[in-house]
Amino acid sequence: MMKMKKIYLMLTAVCLTLLTACNQTEFDAIPQDKLMGDSLVANYTIAQLIDSFMTNNDKYTDLTRNGVNSGLFTSDSINADGDVVIKGIITSSDVEGNIYKYIIVQEEGANGRAIKISIDAAGLSGLFPLGQRVWVRCNGLFLGKYAQSPQIGTLYYNPEKATTEMVVSQKTIQKNGKDTLVNDTAYNTVFRKEPGRISLPIALKAIHAYGLPDPSRVVADTLTIAQIRAGGAALINKLVCIKNAYFTGKGADYNLPKTLVNDDEYIFAPSTNGIGYPQSREIQDGTGSVFISTSEFSKFAKTKLPGSGHIGNITAIVGWYNDKKPAVSPAAVTTEIYHQLTLRGIGDLGKGFEAYHLEIGN
Repeated sequence: MMKMKKIYLMLTAVCLTLLTACNQTEFDAIPQDKLMGDSLVANYTIAQLIDSFMTNNDKYTDLTRNGVNSGLFTSDSINADGDVVIKGIITSSDVEGNIYKYIIVQEEGANGRAIKISIDAAGLSGLFPLGQRVWVRCNGLFLGKYAQSPQIGTLYYNPEKATTEMVVSQKTIQKNGKDTLVNDTAYNTVFRKEPGRISLPIALKAIHAYGLPDPSRVVADTLTIAQIRAGGAALINKLVCIKNAYFTGKGADYNLPKTLVNDDEYIFAPSTNGIGYPQSREIQDGTGSVFISTSEFSKFAKTKLPGSGHIGNITAIVGWYNDKKPAVSPAAVTTEIYHQLTLRGIGDLGKGFEAYHLEIGN
C-alpha cells in the first residue's frame, strides 16, 4: 500500500511538472500605443472635414445684416454613408482654468490643422490629457462656425440672438366672384444657429484615446505675429510659439490697443462682474502686435502682467473671432477679424520669462 502511494505521488509530480512547462510565463511587452486601445484609420483630414461638411448657411446673419457677411454662425450635421474619422493629438489643457469645456485636437506633422471640440463637461484634461492621441468618429456630430471659427459640437439655437423673418407668399381668394391672387405675409422668428456643446456620454462614444499621453509629442509651430495674422483660417486653433515676444502693458478696445488706467488692470484678467468675456492684453514681437485673451476664472487671472523688459517665448492657441466693428452710422458697420491667443497656463510663458516666474513665485 505504501509503495502504491509513492507511485501515485511520483505520477502527480510528473503531471504538475508537465502542466507547468506548458504554461507560458514570459510574454512580449504590449506596445505603448496599444495600452489604451487601437486607432481607427483616419479617412479625413481636418481640412477635408471642413471642406466637405461646413456650410455658410447662416440665415440669422443674413437677415440682421441684409445678406452681407453671411456664414459667421453655422451648425450642420456631419452625415455620410461611411465613417468620417479624423485623428490627432490633444494640445489643450484645462488644468489652469483658462480653457473651459473644450479640447483641441491637432494633426501631427507638418501643416497639420487643428479643430476645437466643444464638450459639456469640465475637467476634460482628466479624460483627454495633454499629449494624448485620439481618433474622432464624427458621424452624427455637427460642424459649425462661431464667429467664423470652426468647431465640432452639436446643434444649438441661441435664445438670446433672434430676429424676425418676413415671408411673403401668394394665395388665391374669391373676390367679386373671381379667383384673385393676393399677398400673404407671415413673420417667423429666426434664432442664431451655433455649434453647441456635446453631452459627455456622446463625446465619449465619438472620441477614443489610444496609447499613453506624452506631452513631449506636442510641438508648437514657431511663427511670428505677422505670420499668424497673415496665416488665415488654416491657423485657427493651432498651437504656436512666438519668440522674442513681450507684453506692452496695454489692453484692447475693439481690437485696438488701449492704455490700462491703473494698477488693478495691470493683470491678465480683471473681473467682468460675472459676464465672463475674456480680457485682452497686447503682446508684440517686432513684426506686429496681437492680443492674449484670458478668462477671469483662470487660476492666473489676477497675476500681474510681465513688464515689457521680460522678452521671450510665448506659446498659445490661435483663436479667431469675426464680429462687427462699431461705426457712427449703422450702415457703415463692417466685420473685423480679431485674433485672440489663449494661454493654456502661466507656464506657456517660456524661455526668457524665467525672472518673471521667480518674481511671481511660480
